[in-house]
Amino acid sequence: MKRFSTVVATLFSVAIGNAVWAAEPPGVSVRQLAGNTLSVVAFMARTPGMPGGGELTRVVIQAYLRPDGSALVRAWDAARDAYSVPAERHWSLTGSTFCLDSPFAGANRLCADIHIWGPRIAGVGARPYAMLDGDLQPGNALGAGR
Repeated sequence: MKRFSTVVATLFSVAIGNAVWAAEPPGVSVRQLAGNTLSVVAFMARTPGMPGGGELTRVVIQAYLRPDGSALVRAWDAARDAYSVPAERHWSLTGSTFCLDSPFAGANRLCADIHIWGPRIAGVGARPYAMLDGDLQPGNALGAGR
């Protein structure tokens, strides 16, 4: 009976350990980001010249993330009720930290420790504070001609 209990306890430990391991989100890779359009709502530290007031500003950003680290980026302009003209920027991924140059002149880079679940992407960062939530769409949703 003691041997049976040991076998059952061992099998239970393996099953629980595998369940916990399976619950961990997979790591993030450049391959998941490159060649996709990122559409996010982000909260980032407000710098002079950025819309809004206070310490944080909410921005809606779309960025086509090219495999070479360049990006075509635009932001929603609420006053015009339209996206800004797309601008050339850069993006990077170091470990799980994603960074994107801001579409706003003089603004901090948007950097956050991200997680990706299928088309969903979310993350937070500090120094300066940032939070993003959105999705990834295959290809260039901003328009191939730009």
